[in-house]
Amino acid sequence: MIKIEMDKKMTVKMVATDMDGTLLDGQGQLDLPRLTTILDELEKRDIRFVVATGNEIPRMRLLLGDLVERMTLVVANGARIFEKNQLSMSSFWEAGLIRDALAYFAGRERELQLVMTKEMAQLFHKRMNFVPRLQDYPFDKVLKMSMMVEEAAAAEHARLINQHFAGRLSAVASGYGAIDILQDGMHKAWGLQQLMAKWQIQSSEIMAFGDSENDVEMLELAGISYAMENGDERVKKVADYLAPANTEAGVLQVIEQYLEEEKE
Repeated sequence: MIKIEMDKKMTVKMVATDMDGTLLDGQGQLDLPRLTTILDELEKRDIRFVVATGNEIPRMRLLLGDLVERMTLVVANGARIFEKNQLSMSSFWEAGLIRDALAYFAGRERELQLVMTKEMAQLFHKRMNFVPRLQDYPFDKVLKMSMMVEEAAAAEHARLINQHFAGRLSAVASGYGAIDILQDGMHKAWGLQQLMAKWQIQSSEIMAFGDSENDVEMLELAGISYAMENGDERVKKVADYLAPANTEAGVLQVIEQYLEEEKE
């Protein structure tokens, strides 16, 4: 158990949190009644609640149920934004970038698990297309690419992709051996910045939580940032504070403490 610290002078207008390894527990689950109570209190104070994740919308709807109507979802690491369960913004790759990325991985799709097994894919996606070769499929609306490798090898694979596609694509480890490949400059913080402009919120008014490399920009943006106790060391270095581990509902603990102190 760690002591929860926070800046008592801070005015919070947005709470942004990652999902896997952060808001979700070790079994990938969430205490929805407890979160509902927190959302009730945040709404009374006109504080926006944002989930920023590498996942896509179908999994978020499955995990959050009706609560998606009460929050904003920045999915695909910033590439799409849903407000109250309605799509409000998307950013897709241009055709040449899709072609070059598929050429880079040609022949190694299964080795790098760029292609999921049917069983794995069904855990994350309701709609799936199975094709003999990725290079032959007319992809026209790509948000991101994802791959799975041995966890110890993730950093090196990400480095090689970043070296090859410098200035065009950015590969970031998102935990458990997963690597997300995004347009250069696309990340969770980019998604939050679109919301900040719309809602007239300053970075100093954001409280953010994360555990993995793809959370770094978001934590750097936020006025007060928490790395999970179970998080990567790089994430802990950029965050202001440590939150209890995801297995202890650390995000909910910190928000509850903030709300309690606001009453005093």
